[in-house]
Amino acid sequence: MARVAAWCLAVSLVISRAGLVVHELAGHGGAAYAVGGSVTDLHVYLFAGGWIEYGGSARWSPVALAAVSLAGIAVELAVAALLGAWARRRGGLAPLAAAWALAIHAALYLAIGTADGVGDGAWLHRRLGAARAAVVVPVTLVAALAAAVAARRIGGALLARLPGPHRRGQLAQLGLALALAGGAHAALVIGELRLRPDPTYQTVMATERSRAIERELAAWRAAHPTIDAAALREARTAIAARHPARRYAPWIVIAVAAAVVLGLAGVRARGAQAPPALAPAAVAALIAVATVGTIDALARGFW
Repeated sequence: MARVAAWCLAVSLVISRAGLVVHELAGHGGAAYAVGGSVTDLHVYLFAGGWIEYGGSARWSPVALAAVSLAGIAVELAVAALLGAWARRRGGLAPLAAAWALAIHAALYLAIGTADGVGDGAWLHRRLGAARAAVVVPVTLVAALAAAVAARRIGGALLARLPGPHRRGQLAQLGLALALAGGAHAALVIGELRLRPDPTYQTVMATERSRAIERELAAWRAAHPTIDAAALREARTAIAARHPARRYAPWIVIAVAAAVVLGLAGVRARGAQAPPALAPAAVAALIAVATVGTIDALARGFW
């Protein structure tokens, strides 16, 4: 079980780091140059996400803004399709897992971003207004369906690599392995964000409500240059009260997580197989993390 958990963690690091580079550079960066803009800054975390800054965006048309905003998600889906085709023809558990993971992440990111005005979905959130449910609901359903199918297919392959004569015991091991891998990955992300806070990233990943509150608070502070901390807290409270707190991300995540559980519930092992090769996955994870760190260091020196 520990071997499967370590393999899942390593593969998840490879997928997330490769996906981050593709998302930011090939997606947003490539689209920015395609519409006549340029990249002026870039920051990518070792384990978390990242952001990219553009030059010339003030001259972009609404179509160009939409293209650049959604290009990262579009490229993730394209890469997922290519990996899925590769896995069907050549086989391999890691490419199959990467294909499903990238597709589910893209759908989740689009649904959450559109619903709450976070990250790449902020443009759609503002553009669609009250009609954003027309995107959020179907995309969430697609993400949940994909999660259920992926859990069934990948879970079956992993179940066959776990010891035990009984399916129930194997399922318990699989659930624990996935929980350990997911928890370790989440701990790396949260720890890095706390150790290396970045104001730009915090702004990008803030909800539209949070950004609206900060804009109004900044305007209020400009009009009241001499204020104390108590007055500032009162002003923030009053401004926040004008923006009702409605977060849809937790419900979207719960829906997709429930789909994963349902998918795993019907999993059956496809015969006994050898445990996954851990050493190649671990080396690939180290290379992926080191590559992202190198890109971030070079980007900070380049722009």
